Amino acid sequence: MKIKKIETRITYFIITIGLFLLNIKNLTLLSIIISNILSLLFIFLFEKLNLSKFKLTKFLIMIISFIYLLFNLNNITIFIGDNILREYSIIVISLTLLFLIFYLANKGYHTLIKVILLATYFIIFLIFISFLITIPYIDLSNLTINIFKTNNLFKETILYTFNLIYPYLLIYPLSNTKFKVSDFLVTTLFQILIYLLIISILGLTLESIYKYPYITIFKKVSLFGFIERIEIIPSLNYLFCFYFLLVLSYYQILNYLSLYIKKDKNLNIIKIFLFLLIFLVSLAIQ
Repeated sequence: MKIKKIETRITYFIITIGLFLLNIKNLTLLSIIISNILSLLFIFLFEKLNLSKFKLTKFLIMIISFIYLLFNLNNITIFIGDNILREYSIIVISLTLLFLIFYLANKGYHTLIKVILLATYFIIFLIFISFLITIPYIDLSNLTINIFKTNNLFKETILYTFNLIYPYLLIYPLSNTKFKVSDFLVTTLFQILIYLLIISILGLTLESIYKYPYITIFKKVSLFGFIERIEIIPSLNYLFCFYFLLVLSYYQILNYLSLYIKKDKNLNIIKIFLFLLIFLVSLAIQ
């Protein structure tokens, strides 16, 4: 079945926001803006030269996907252990997460995109609620000219530009959908909005201290004076976005391997090997 344009755009939005939340601690407003502009220029060049048709391009995307899967599996496992399932061991969380990733990815790209589309309604609802309950805690005096201050603009920009290019490589060439500038603008504006929300509540100093600044702002929030632990709302946003990023990364690896491994039996052996390799390496780098 053909993937609809809206499904590709929503998937791009979710994955981009997931990577933004993953890197937000190391970003400034200036690096966010410059990185988005550079990534847009790269995408235009990539499509103009039609680089997706080359075998080397597909191989490089597969390698990048494998690296992202390894390191981000480690990141999301630690995140779940720190914020959601504190009583469970890292090994149990990592193993369970890997099973869920492999299960959904093996259902095929169309099924994966449909699941992301359904989850998006829930994610957008959580984001809307999140913004509403944090409005009383906003302090506009925190939004001064210092929000453009950066310690290492070059490093921030290069790393985040790479992270913004990855969702495009992961989604658009695979779905054969043409990239739209409107897709870029929506995700860019949303990143800036989240960043300004965090700074307006925490300030620049506290934002740079906390490991998960987006979640930290909700620890200050209580509803009706007695409902606490509101941070579970943004934690679910993190969890969904990161999970879909990992599933798509794994699917990209499988998609490349399936081009050269035609027998199902051989492909299944490779899948088992991948599962064990990713699990063991992700534990080793923790």
